[in-house]
Amino acid sequence: MTKFVNEELGGLVIDGELCPVEIILYDTQSDQSTCSEMADKLCVEDKVDIIIGMNTPETAVPVETKAEQHEVPCVGIQAPVDPCAMANDVSDWHTHAFWTVQTIYDEYQALWTAAGFPPESGAKIGLAFANDSDGSSWGPLFYENATAAGYEVLPLDLYPSGSNDFSNIVKSFKDADIDILSGTNIPPDFSNLYTQMISAGVEVDVVTMGKCCLLPGDVEALGDNVEGIMTEVWWQPSYPYTSDLTGKSGQDVNEMYTADNGRGIPQPTGYAYAALELAITTLRNAGTRDKAAIMQALRDLDVTTIVGPIKYDKEMNGMQYAQTVMTGGQWQKQDDGTWGLEIIDASVFPELEGCITAEYKEGNATKH
Repeated sequence: MTKFVNEELGGLVIDGELCPVEIILYDTQSDQSTCSEMADKLCVEDKVDIIIGMNTPETAVPVETKAEQHEVPCVGIQAPVDPCAMANDVSDWHTHAFWTVQTIYDEYQALWTAAGFPPESGAKIGLAFANDSDGSSWGPLFYENATAAGYEVLPLDLYPSGSNDFSNIVKSFKDADIDILSGTNIPPDFSNLYTQMISAGVEVDVVTMGKCCLLPGDVEALGDNVEGIMTEVWWQPSYPYTSDLTGKSGQDVNEMYTADNGRGIPQPTGYAYAALELAITTLRNAGTRDKAAIMQALRDLDVTTIVGPIKYDKEMNGMQYAQTVMTGGQWQKQDDGTWGLEIIDASVFPELEGCITAEYKEGNATKH
């Protein structure tokens, strides 16, 4: 993106001068405290004109909070809207783009339906949510929505994030003879839970898990136990969107990434590209380093990125946000023996029906 702006565009016209763009990257190490420290450094020492916060609420929220504190325009992205919206009572200096927890629930219910467990089926659901920002937002909404839809939902019990022992949860799932396992977990938590379920002989027909089953590296650690697991698909190169800024499609960006890395582009990297699209377009539209003008330009964005249209026309707890699209996917074994995330449902966003690559396959590794 730096090369595109500085070489192909020749820079951005800022306050009447043609200026190069510098992108400063710090590693938060997925730690909230480190994230806050790095955001402080960017705002105070590096004096950035715009900042990006992304990758789960644990690392998006600290950046958005520091942006408010230092009055620096902030692009929030790639973390569910609800926990980010509820984290700050004032949202004067940041916007957000991703999907809401209601949207992910709707997609998961569509996947349950595809698996033969539609609303009013009375199917038994076991929920697995940690006591982190995601789990605290997802858990109550999933419980309420699924109960209202006629599912039999086990009582919600948030577990401590980073747990190794899931014996109590596993026992409750086995005693209830659940049909569906659903939740959102960090990969180590899900791996521990799922392998302990299989060891205990818990059999379920459907598994829909967020966050922990998005990337090949996450599911490969499960071996054949990944068979049939379903999850949301934030983005794939096949999504039919082309960047207003660069003119690149998702397929174009995937080809560039593959040429550099020897493998296909992962979902979060598509959002990283989109985040930079938003930040650079904002600076270009503002045409100044005045922070208030930059923030207004961010709020006024109405653009198409490689992850889809972004327009901050919705609000939650005073935070302006843009709803992004998603599909439903299932991990299925490919002809070469590897696991592939196939898109099997686009009912929540029908404009993505052309991206469907496979049909639902019955069964998963817990059914023996």
